[in-house]
Amino acid sequence: MDISIVATAYNADAYLERFFSCVVRQSCQTFRLIFVDDCSTDATAAYAQAFGELLGERFVFVQAPKQGGLSAARNLGLDYVQAHPTKYLSFLDVDDWFEDNYLEDLSTRAEESEAGLCVAGVVRFDAASGHTLATEMVHAPNQVFYDASACHDLAYINPCAYAKLYRFDAIATLRFRPVLRSEDTCYLFEALPYLGSVAFTNHALYHYRVHEDSLSAHAGASEAASMHEHFAALAPLFASGIHAPFKNQFETQVFIHSSIGGVLRQTQHDGADLNELARKECDWLDANMPTWRSNPYLSRSGKRAMRTGRLLSKQSALVHAASLYKRGHFASLARVYMLFQRIFKREVRV
Repeated sequence: MDISIVATAYNADAYLERFFSCVVRQSCQTFRLIFVDDCSTDATAAYAQAFGELLGERFVFVQAPKQGGLSAARNLGLDYVQAHPTKYLSFLDVDDWFEDNYLEDLSTRAEESEAGLCVAGVVRFDAASGHTLATEMVHAPNQVFYDASACHDLAYINPCAYAKLYRFDAIATLRFRPVLRSEDTCYLFEALPYLGSVAFTNHALYHYRVHEDSLSAHAGASEAASMHEHFAALAPLFASGIHAPFKNQFETQVFIHSSIGGVLRQTQHDGADLNELARKECDWLDANMPTWRSNPYLSRSGKRAMRTGRLLSKQSALVHAASLYKRGHFASLARVYMLFQRIFKREVRV
């Protein structure tokens, strides 16, 4: 088996028929699916094992001894892969669906580029209506970045674990941190120096289901505190050594997911005061990532980090958001964005 896929589930029996249908129809069949049930209370375990029979020996069912959440469940799957290693590692979310050539597209790109990480495009769609909310990661350079730290897109891409193919031997011992939100960001940026190189397919063959309450669910003060704790713990790693070249990209991702996404979600989830949250977030950035103000992706005074119009537009948007943060006016931008989202049912994605 060339590819080991880790898929985790909790009370997801409603999605399993379509999920396994997508898996079975893959044009690339040299994979093994490790399915981890995180102590579901519905029929997830029974359905998964029944559907898994369609894959024969290529299906492995792992029952978590206790409910531990997404990171713990994925780590159980990774423990199995480490004990039964294969060339590539991938993650799938069981409530999503993917085109029949999804794995073939990623693995072909991985083989021809010999990249440690291959990234696919993603279509984000509304679960209720099927309406496309955003399509992302489809305009990256076609070149292979043999030095991944030179890839500016890493500052902006969705760091999700899915829609990616990792060379497993480079990260066999790496595990997900127990973060309540943005565990994928931590995992990706811990992994990048070991993966070494990155390539993009620029094909959006993965379809991510956005539930109606996904922007606010599980995104209150405790989730924000968990993000802060683990991002702050990771920050010293990027001060020196093999992680240092990725410092600017990591800081930018933290700004996107904590300072923008985290603050917006707390406001929607808890009804907390937006101005006060932004002020506290700015103080946290200064204390834990003091170079964020001069980060070239976030500062007008920083060097021009990229040259193409597409990347310059991304940088300009983030520079504007960071500038408003520094001046204490981020709340005005946030309110406009939330209004845009409610009216047009679209997400701003890069």
